[in-house]
Amino acid sequence: MYLTSATIFVHNFKMPSTEFSVIVRRMPAHLSKFCRLRRRSYHSYDHLPYNPYTPSQEKMLSSALKHVPEYGFVKQSLVQGCRDAGYLDTTHAVFQDGVFDLVKFHLYTERNKLAALKPQIDEEEGKSIGKRIRRYCTERLKANEPIISKWTEAIAIMGLPQNIPQSLEELAKLSDEIWFLVDEKTSDFDWYTKRASLAAVYSSTELYMTQDNSPRFEKTYQFLDRRLAVVQNAGSSISNMASWASFTCFASINLLQSQFSRG
Repeated sequence: MYLTSATIFVHNFKMPSTEFSVIVRRMPAHLSKFCRLRRRSYHSYDHLPYNPYTPSQEKMLSSALKHVPEYGFVKQSLVQGCRDAGYLDTTHAVFQDGVFDLVKFHLYTERNKLAALKPQIDEEEGKSIGKRIRRYCTERLKANEPIISKWTEAIAIMGLPQNIPQSLEELAKLSDEIWFLVDEKTSDFDWYTKRASLAAVYSSTELYMTQDNSPRFEKTYQFLDRRLAVVQNAGSSISNMASWASFTCFASINLLQSQFSRG
């Protein structure tokens, strides 16, 4: 059962072969061998970092993100971003997924910024895996603070049926990246359960953050601490996945319906 689940974690998404090879290289030998049999075409880990965006796309999307606090994850932000980058307003049409491309760009860029923090986090948090996991989660959540008032729009966009596979794929990549950065050396089937549990913790915390009005999001980080403590309890990882999935599913549906009702 775990072997099948571990394979689904990285195999069933339409993940670029370069990024697929990263996750396979980080797996325990018995899992990575199985995944390589399922998907033989991949590039060397040394060819990273993989960048799905052209320089012009990065310029437009980076500019568009600056308008999200004012306009939100909407077409107008893309139009303004193209204009600021020196392109015609109609250039936003190059983004076939529309505003979802803007959401994905934010997720991609903020995930990739975590690696640069590793020397600092290793020095400040010491050898404790738990402390470093928390630190990476908080750093990633802090990246949402400037646009948190519009993040429910992003959640609604990610919750659209056609966007769910890519949204879950990005969540899987974030979880794997954090475990990789803390030098976690799991050599059994916990490789998958740890990543699935962390993905659940991060997603629920991010959702909680959208409703948090406390100073400096203090309640959000307290919520994160509670969720991390729960999954550290022996045997809790899998049992909590079901309740979290149910909660997130209904919450996302409600957010999506809310967005549609407001037009």
